[in-house]
Amino acid sequence: MKEKYCYKEFKNVLLNYVKVVFGSEVNIEIHNVVKNNSFELEGMIIIENGKSVSPNFYLQLYYKEYLRGVSIEDIVTDILEKYDELQNKDFSGFSMNIENCMDKIVCRLVSYEKNSKLLEEIPYIPFLDLAIIFYCLVLENENGIGSVRISNKIMEDWNMTVKMLYQVAICNTQRLFPKVLCSLKSMLENILEERRKEIPEIFDSIDSYNLQDTEAPFILTNQKGVNGAAVLLYPDCLKEIGNMTGEDLFIIPSSVHELLIIPDDRQILPEELKKMVHEVNTNCVVSEEVLSDMVYKYSVEKNIIEICS
Repeated sequence: MKEKYCYKEFKNVLLNYVKVVFGSEVNIEIHNVVKNNSFELEGMIIIENGKSVSPNFYLQLYYKEYLRGVSIEDIVTDILEKYDELQNKDFSGFSMNIENCMDKIVCRLVSYEKNSKLLEEIPYIPFLDLAIIFYCLVLENENGIGSVRISNKIMEDWNMTVKMLYQVAICNTQRLFPKVLCSLKSMLENILEERRKEIPEIFDSIDSYNLQDTEAPFILTNQKGVNGAAVLLYPDCLKEIGNMTGEDLFIIPSSVHELLIIPDDRQILPEELKKMVHEVNTNCVVSEEVLSDMVYKYSVEKNIIEICS
């Protein structure tokens, strides 16, 4: 059996394959990309004359696919297909001019501490132990959402302030990514039903599991299920949920993509919730998607959200 390449060997072999496919006139570059929580990846971009955009092809992620048995040839095919798909879209009218981007500026919530170095280079607003940061949407398809992180330089070129960015971004984010609130029970039932359709034999006895009938706890996210924790910023969002339940709310940061909302029935200890959050973040959430180890409390009476002490 042929021995697997180490990462460095894999990277060089893949790079040579891609260069052969695209030819000598196309420039292939690899550079470091800082993702959320200071998570760094090596991204390969394809620079071709007459083409204005290229996705980042993250080499560490492709290496994981390779270790799982995907051939380098299949990886190259995937890169080529994704690149061609992007080039088939019309970007002739896209630019980073403020006029073009004004309705595409959105905000996200990230960890303040884990992104401290990145925050030196981008506009942000502190929020609890988090930071509100800004992006400009470029594209959206079945493979995900493409965006450009707004830097201090971009903000200066636009002649905007952080306050102005936020005012625009919160309106756009609500419009483009409407909030979704559903019970955890409903979400689990939907997931299990989908899995039952895919591999029914595994779920023959699933009815023996007694899912609780109560509606709470809730999952709060957006319709895309991507960077849904920012729904926390939507005006009156928590107020509406608190009025519905008639109780204050514990807010559990499941990940950057969703939040768990638990009405405070005076029987739940914040210390236990915080312990649960830490264990889930350590064992279940990929490092790039961790939001916080804190637990938050929303007061219906005061209409404020605070970190549970």
